[in-house]
Formats: sequence, structure tokens, C-alpha cells
Amino acid sequence: MLISCNKLKQFIKNSENINWETIWNTFTIRTAEVEAIEKKGYDLSGVVVAKIISCENHPTKEQYHVLRVTDGTEECDVLCGAPNVRTGMTVAWIKVGGTIKDFTISEKKIAGVLSQGMLCAVDELGIGTDHAGILELPDGFPLGTDIKKLLPIEDIIVEIDNKSLTNRPDLWGHYGIAREIAAITGEELLPLQLLEIENNKSDLDIKINNNDLCMRYIGVTVDEIKNNKTPIDMQIFLHYTGMRSISLLVDLTNYMMLELGQPMHAFDKRVVKNIEVGLANNKDKFTTLDQEERTLSDEMLMIKNGNEYFAIAGVMGGLDSEILDDTTSVFFESATFDAGSVRKTATKLGLRTEASARYEKSLDPNLAMISMKRILYFLKKENPNMIISSNLTDVYANVLSEKEIVLSKELLTIYLSFEMDSDQVKKILNSLDFKVVENNDSYVVTIPTYRATKDISLDCDIIEEIARIYGYENFEKKPLVMDLSFEEYETIWNEEYKIKHYLATKFNYNEVHSYLWFEQAMLNKLELVKENVSLAENKENRILRDDLFLSLLPIVKKNLKSLERVNIMEIGSVVLDGIDKRHIVAMLASDIEVAESSYYEMKEIIINLIQTYKKAKVELRDYNGFNYYDESYSKDIFVKNQKIGSLVVLKPKYASYVGKKKFVVGLEIDLTSYLSISKERINLLDASKYQTVELDYTLIDYNRQKYEIIESILGSFEHEIINSYKLIDNYKSEDMDKYTIRYIVGSKDHTLDGKELNEFKQKFISYIKEKGLDILV
Repeated sequence: MLISCNKLKQFIKNSENINWETIWNTFTIRTAEVEAIEKKGYDLSGVVVAKIISCENHPTKEQYHVLRVTDGTEECDVLCGAPNVRTGMTVAWIKVGGTIKDFTISEKKIAGVLSQGMLCAVDELGIGTDHAGILELPDGFPLGTDIKKLLPIEDIIVEIDNKSLTNRPDLWGHYGIAREIAAITGEELLPLQLLEIENNKSDLDIKINNNDLCMRYIGVTVDEIKNNKTPIDMQIFLHYTGMRSISLLVDLTNYMMLELGQPMHAFDKRVVKNIEVGLANNKDKFTTLDQEERTLSDEMLMIKNGNEYFAIAGVMGGLDSEILDDTTSVFFESATFDAGSVRKTATKLGLRTEASARYEKSLDPNLAMISMKRILYFLKKENPNMIISSNLTDVYANVLSEKEIVLSKELLTIYLSFEMDSDQVKKILNSLDFKVVENNDSYVVTIPTYRATKDISLDCDIIEEIARIYGYENFEKKPLVMDLSFEEYETIWNEEYKIKHYLATKFNYNEVHSYLWFEQAMLNKLELVKENVSLAENKENRILRDDLFLSLLPIVKKNLKSLERVNIMEIGSVVLDGIDKRHIVAMLASDIEVAESSYYEMKEIIINLIQTYKKAKVELRDYNGFNYYDESYSKDIFVKNQKIGSLVVLKPKYASYVGKKKFVVGLEIDLTSYLSISKERINLLDASKYQTVELDYTLIDYNRQKYEIIESILGSFEHEIINSYKLIDNYKSEDMDKYTIRYIVGSKDHTLDGKELNEFKQKFISYIKEKGLDILV
């Protein structure tokens, strides 16, 4: 969007106090991104107002005229080829020595005539695109005056990124930008000049069929418009901001869109019968102003005139509605349409216009009346004798009122990180046209409707307004002070991932996912009856599983058709006593010939798992659970005297379900119980600088007890020089078991001597024999 600084100056009191080249850096920080700044007209000099006092045809060149031109003090001859030159015409004359677009004008003989300067067309001055003839200035312009003093040729044009204005419909016009600049600089925003009229005539026939899509429609008719020529300053403004000047009536609607952000439309009154706003019929055809025939849908909002389509609401008018050269009576439209409806219509038709771009941003319905009175004000200036021939007819279907938001002073201080003076808060909000009532602990802020359609809705939005106008660059730079300690959330998922990662990487187990229910066909095959929560809607598999291990058998069976060994895992839900619980299962299915190694592999998994993540020891006790597991091999798993799950072996009768001569073993762990086990703290000791000694002893057990009993005997032996011990070898025969134990002994403050080592040896031998074991030394 292109913004003219000359236009902004008209809306701000003491605008000369503002540096219009540098203010845009601040504007970018506080409001919206500025993409480019271009200075217009500064490369033009030596152009003055002049009058043609004589106009003669060139004696030999028909395309030229020999003109006598005066600036009120001197007269010169100028050769000109423009077709519209005539005696008495007021023109723009670049005198010898003047510059235009970095080109210096010199005295030059052309076709035998000495031409002293040049008369300019608007495109040569850079204030328009027309080159059909030279610019004709108003007769009242004083001769010899620098044209820049009479016309706004010098300007600074700012290009603002449209995307940064998406949530600010109030900034899609010059007056909204001026309001921002005034707030940023602390200057006063001047009120708009409007034409107030008395509604003492007849209302127009205007009807809205879809109040949700057309919030407001204002219409008025004006007669006796004799002057349809756009003032030069307005033509320059339109050109600088990317619009083409056509005629006063058309240019005024474009001007209002650029000035206030409110699209408007002017229809030739002669063709207007009545106005009806409603949806189109599907697949109807309509020709728009660009002479393209469009196919409509029943979702597109249309302006109808006498039951005929007149315009696409918010997008473009129809071919039959355009202003003609002889138009002297006009119907002005100022309306507010639903943003979503306009966006869908423009997108579907592939017809994006300046009007639709603004309607898509959710315009303020109250802006429609301001724009109507503003356009009538400008039209009155150019046509003092015009007649407003109807009431200002206003069909306001959905009234938008100002909204109040309460802002806590405490919240404002928290966000700003300092306490702002109340007067400064109110000054900032008032500069943005917010009304403020201060209470003891809060501000009651009334939001203007042009900021309430899409932008301001929460107290945090008001804080943002205060902060940005105060200036982000003015905030004191402080390091962020915050508590860096944190509490880990959802630890269950982290623990689950650790277990899955451990099983997958260390033991090469594959993760599977199964349903929450048992396969009824499997239960029937195994002749098992499960009484548990059932699903009413599921006729085939109704029973919710109470045993995750058992529910995985169909997966194992399917995979054993192509594999000799299946090792899978799953973390899933079971339903026990009506409660959903998370269980962990690791299952290994192999040939019966390797049953022993499979069983010990599963024991290794649970022992290493608990040791790795809990630093605790596993105790296996007699199994107490489902009767389809072999009680002679199945064990309940205890850690710190708490049951966390089971090591289970499926009875051969049930293992045969997955395949002949198969052995199925696995773990099922209750995750809640597992998580309740606290991780043992490992106390690290400082390494001694003195040499340690390794002592190996072989224990003989004629009773052939389990090693865990041997381990408990060793663990109960205490001596101050013991650093650690470990099993390094074992041998089993028919009548005895032998265990070789290596002790590492040492002292922190001296090197052990033979006496100390011998004392340790004798004490250890005595202890072992007291426990019923023999020892080789």
C-alpha cells in the first residue's frame, strides 16, 4: 500500500515538526513494516506558471506550433507539438536552465525556430500518465510562481507491507496512518471535514435480504453535478498512490478508499430504480466493469437494481452501472459487507480488487457513514450548486457499538516490568482514540469500533497498544530473571520410551500394537473363558483384555509362519477390576529345544532392566496368577518387597496355539508399580591413592544352594578394607557347587601390609565356615 506524506500532513496539526523521512523507522518498530520510501518531484526545478499570449502554426512543420509565452516578467518563444495549445492558456513552463528528471533544459533551435524552454505534459512532470497534451493550469494561478508552491509535486511516498496490516483494517487508509503517526509523535490529529445534511426528503428504496452478509448499506442521490473534472492536486495524489484519474465522480470514490479505507461506489442515477442486496442464483452470468462475463454461485452476495444484477458486493460493479461522460446525477453507495463472504467471492471469481482487499479485513460499519459525508463534502467543494435529492438512507442491519475492556493496573505493570504513570497511560490511549476511566486498581477502556472488528478484544491487546506507542526501544534492557528449575511432566511417557529403547537396542525386540480386546476366536481355540468388561457395540470381539501377554498370541502365531523365533514387545492398556492400567510386555516365542536359553534370556532382561534404571535387585517369588501359565517356571517379580509384574511361561497346551513344539516365555510389568520404585542413589567414593590387592577365594557348597543364598552370605560379611567383590567363575558337579570370588581390598590412608591381609583372610575363612560352606585358599 502506497502512502502520501503530503496527505498525512493535512490531518496532523503542526506536521512540520515531524521529520517525514525518518519517522518511518519508528513506524516500522511500533506499527507496521515499511518496505520502501521514494521521494517524488525533487528532481524537478525551474518550472513556473506561464500564459500563452500567442499561438501560430509553424510555417513548414504542421505538427508544431510557435508559441509566445510569458511568466509575467519576460516573454520567450517556445516550439510545441501538443494538439491542445491555444492562446490564453495557463501552462507549466520549464525555463532555460531548469531540470526535469536530471535533464537540464537549454535554448535550442528546432525546425528553424529558437525554442527557449518547454511546456510540460503531466507525464513529463511525473504527476500523471497522460501525454495527449500539455497540462492546463487553473487561470487563477499567479504567473511566474514556481509550480511546486501551487501543486503538491514534491512528496514522500511510503510503501507499507500489506501483510503487516492484516489485523488492522483501520490502517488501510491515510487517515488511519495519520492517527498512528500523531500518536507516535505526540502531535494532534485533526478532525475530518464532513458535510452534514438534513434528512427532509424521501428515503431511497434499499433492501437487505442477508443481514449476516451485509451489515450496513447507505445510499444517497445527488443532482445538478455540472463540474466532473478532478482537481489537479487530487489527480497528483491518486497518481502517486497507484490510481488512475478518470473523472471527478469516479475519482472521489477511489479517493475515499485511499483516504479512509472505505470502498465506495457511484452509479449513474438515471439507471437506478431500487437497491436490493441478496445472494445470486447459481450459475447466473454477470458482466463486470472490466467487460468480463463471470459465472456466479448462490454463495455470492450481489447488489441488484430492479431485479437485475448491478454489482458484485464488495468486489466490482457491473458494466451497466458505470459513470458516463454526460452523467450529472449520481447514486452514491457506502456499505459494509462480511469479510469472509467478500474473500470467498473474490477468490472464486479470481477477481481481487482494491475494494475487496479492504473488505476482507473486516471494516467498521460506522466508517460507512463518515465516508458518505466526507465524499459529499468534496463534491460540494467542486459543485457548490449541487442538490442532494434524497434522504441519506441508512439501512443498518447489524449495529456495531463500542466495547469496554477492564485493564488491571497490576497486570499492566507485570507485562511492562515497571509501573507506568497513570497520566501517561491515559495519554497514550487517548492518542489512539480510546476513552479511559481510571479506577483505584484498573482502567476501564472504551475501544473505538474501528479497532474492535478484528484487533482489540482482550486486556493484553490494550497492553500491547500502550507498550508499542511508549516505544519498545525505550524499554530498559534487563536480563531475563526466571526460575530455571523445572519439574518434569508426563514422566510416564519418558519411562515408557526408555524401556522400549532398552528392549529394542540391547535385546533386539520389535514393538507391536494390538487392540484393547481379546480375539474371541483365540479364546475359543484355547477353551478359555474371560469374564471382564465387554464392549456393547463390538459383536465379534467384546471382551476387554486383562492380560496383555495373552492378547499378543495371535501376532506371534502369524509371525511364526515365516520366522523361527519371534521376540516382540508392547506397552499398552489392560482393564483390571474395571480400571484401565498400562502394562509392559516382552514376549519370546521359540522352538522347545531352546526353551532353557529363552527362559534365562527373559530373566536376564528383567534383572538388567531393573538394575539399569532403578539400581535395584530383582527377587523372583512363587507365581500367583492366571492358570494357563506354568507355575513351576512362572515367577512373580518383586523389587524392594513390592510386586511389579510376572515372569511367565505358557503351558504347552496353550503354547501349541502359536505352533507345534513351541516355547512361549515373557514378562508383564505393571507400569504404575514400576514407576513407584525409587531409583537407588549410588554413593561414589574417592579413589585411594594407595595400591589395592586382589584376593581370590573358592567357596564349596555341598548342599548346592541357589546362588542368591551364597550372594546374601557374601553381602553380610563386612570388613573395613573391602572395596568390592564379584563372582569370577563357578563350577557345578554332581555332588558340589564351586564359586570363585574375587575381593578387591585396600586402604585410603596407607598401603596394606602382610599382617593386615592375613588378618582379613583368617576372618573371612572363619565366617565362611560358620555359614556351612567350605573354602579353598
